[in-house]
Formats: sequence, structure tokens, C-alpha cells
Amino acid sequence: MIQEIPIAQLDPRQVKQLLAADAAMQTNLSYTLEIYGSILKQSQGCLELRKKLRALQIKSVQGSTKGLNNLLGKVTSVPFMFGGKSEKDPEGTLVKAEALIEKNPGNVVAHEMLAEAANLLGMRETVVFAYETIRKIHPTNIKNLKELGNAYLDSGNTEKAIETGNAILKIQPTDGDAVDLMKRASVAVAMNKGKWEESEDFRTQLKDESETQALEQQAKAVTDSKGLEELIRQTYEKLEQEPGILNNYLLLSEYYHRYGDLENSIAWLQEARKQPAGQGDVSLEEKERVLTLEYFDNSIQEWEKAHVANPDDSETKESWKNAISQKKLYEKSQLESLVQRYPNDYGYRYELGINLFENEDYDNCLSHFQLAQRNAKVRLDSILYLGRAYSRKNFHDLAIEQFSLLKNEIQVMDERKKDAIYELGCCFESMGDQDKAIEEFKVVYSADISFRDVADKINAFYSKNA
Repeated sequence: MIQEIPIAQLDPRQVKQLLAADAAMQTNLSYTLEIYGSILKQSQGCLELRKKLRALQIKSVQGSTKGLNNLLGKVTSVPFMFGGKSEKDPEGTLVKAEALIEKNPGNVVAHEMLAEAANLLGMRETVVFAYETIRKIHPTNIKNLKELGNAYLDSGNTEKAIETGNAILKIQPTDGDAVDLMKRASVAVAMNKGKWEESEDFRTQLKDESETQALEQQAKAVTDSKGLEELIRQTYEKLEQEPGILNNYLLLSEYYHRYGDLENSIAWLQEARKQPAGQGDVSLEEKERVLTLEYFDNSIQEWEKAHVANPDDSETKESWKNAISQKKLYEKSQLESLVQRYPNDYGYRYELGINLFENEDYDNCLSHFQLAQRNAKVRLDSILYLGRAYSRKNFHDLAIEQFSLLKNEIQVMDERKKDAIYELGCCFESMGDQDKAIEEFKVVYSADISFRDVADKINAFYSKNA
């Protein structure tokens, strides 16, 4: 067990070293990072120092955006050989995790290692911090959000646990694990308020014993990520023995993806597509495209964070723009190829239409949205984008037809219907018909006063008429 302590409780000599490191931060960042890391290695329980070190590491990350060729050329490394398991040497694992994070602050696997080792050592707040850091890297990672929610619950922060459960439900509205998390957090809140006897354990606090058992089993499943390393090793050994088995390549790709290593995940998927059984498999091609887009999204997110942290750095801003441009170019080329080869797959046409629309190529996106309406899943969205494209071309009468169709067809006032009615009002406004425009804006205003700038439009109208 390691006790978590603030910097003030460190050895006075260490505190003095940290003060000197803080003073040198502006002129000698590498020195500050070195001192932070060295003292943290000696005092692993100092969460305050760990947080300071992490913030500085993330801020100092620099480099150039990886091009597509650098990513997709070959398998980036053979399945790595792991050191001892966290259970055998959790303190050593903490040191190893910090070393990996020092090399790459965005290494999700290293942060997971840190969380697992800290959990074994009873460092509950450090566990929370590790999963919070992953959330900053990948905000919509469902698996991590569940880990974070359970960590909040273990540390007694029931409000954060419930908040995290709600965040999961916004991404996956029917996620049973999130519902269970919030239920357990609610029970904990009730306990803290004295509605349960303190001597009772968690099992007796729930009325339904079978439900309790299910929660316990689910908790084990959520935290059972240690076996992933062994799965990668075992699968690689099988692949060496039977290199012609397609499933081994696919499993390695999947395991690496779950491990947070997208480069190896994509590379092993490419190896799978080279195999006789994988050649011409459309599903594998689609999976590679999705993984590559995920890689680009991660790159864009990293550069955006760097730009926000240092908005005056023109090089960082340019790298962010280049990352966005690279993704759009890749996406466009892939979708054009897919549409050419599968002209009756209207889902691809819808995606290509969006790509062209976002690049302000309104002429070429029109035909794709028109055809995409044949796909029931994207029909309504295709009509909405078709109307937007007409509107951007100032073909307001044609745009009004599309938006009016959506207004009448969609029964529930969801975001899509509000969008259509708002755009309808804008078309009337552009045509100089202010009376019709304000009637449409009123409909949106009545349903959602905070939608875009509809409140400003309504207030301006009544102020003028007053």
C-alpha cells in the first residue's frame, strides 16, 4: 500500500528541489521535467506532483503530423514483450508506466497500466487521475468511461460517478453498464445520507440479490483488461505456427485496437487483407477505412489541444490545419473509390456528399444526396443536406421544398427538425420575406430558446416592432 500525499509532505530536500525546478521551467523545461520525474520515482504517492508532471508533459509534446505513408506502410512492431504483471510488482509497474508516458503522454496503455498498479496499491485518487487523463485523450472511449465511473465510485465521489454514467448514456443511450453504475452510485449516496445501516455490506443494501450478483460480475469484467497482453502474445505465436489462418491477423488487429495501438491495429489488418482469404473482402476494407479515420481524428484532437494550449504558436496551428486537411483528402479519395466500385451503396454516397458539402463543393454533392435518399437509414439526413446545399447555392425555392418536406414529415421536434425549420426561416429571410421567416423562427424558439441564434432573431423582431 502507498499513501497518497501532497507535495508539502515530501522530504524538505525534495520540496527544495521542486522549487528550483519550478523556477527553471521557463528557461530549462527539460530540467524541470527531469526533476519532477526523478522525485516522483522516489515518492510515487505524491499525486499533486504527478498531476504537475503530467500537465507539463502534455504541454511540452511537440513533433510533426504523421503522414499517411508513415502510418500505413507496414507492421510498426512485432507484438511487444511485456514485463512482469502488475500484480507481482505494482510499484515497478508504476515506474514503467511513467517511463512510457514520458516518451508519449498520449499512450493510453501506459495510463491504464498506471491505473491498474495504483489500484493494487490502494491509491484510489491516482486511479481516478489516470482514467481522467485517458478521458481527455479519448473523450468518447466507452470502456474508459466505465472504468472512470467505477474509480469515482471506489473513491467515494458518487456525484462524479453519476455524471460519468450520464455521459456514457449520451453516447450509448441503452448501455446497461451505465445504468448499473448510476444505480450503485445512488445506493452509495443513500448510504452516505444514513438511509442504510453502516454495518451492512453492499449485497444487503440492495433488495434484489440476483441484481447484486450481476453487478459484481460486471465489475469484474470491466476491470479485466490484464489478460489482453497475454492474448496478443498467444495469438502471435499461433500466427507464426499457422501464418495462413486469416482469423489470427484479425484477432491481432482487434487486440491492438483495444490496447490503444492504432498503428499496429491498422497494420495487422492490412496484413490480413494480403492473405488469400482476405483479398477482396469488402468488410475488411471498410474496417481499415474506419480505423484510419480514427487515427486521423486522434491526430487532429492532439494538435487542437496543442493549439489551444499555445494559440500564438503558428507552427502548431498549421499542423492542426494540415491534420484536418489530410483527413478530408483521405476520406474523399476513399469514398470516391468506394462509390465508383459500389454505385448502389447509397450509404457511401451520403458520406461522400457530406465530405463534398463540408469542402463547399455544393454542385457535386447534390447528386449524391439525391441518390442517398434511397437508403432509408440516411434518407432524412440526405434531404436536410440537400436543402442546405441548395440554400448555399442561393437556390432558395428548391431549398424550401426540402426543408418543408422535413418539417411536415418528422413528427418529433428533434435536432433535425429544428435544423430544418431554422434553415427554412433563413431561406425566407434571404428572399426578403420577413413575415414567413419570423413565423418559422418562432416555431424553433418555442421548442428550444437556445437553438443557434434564434433567440437573437426573435428579440430583434419584437424590439423593432415595439
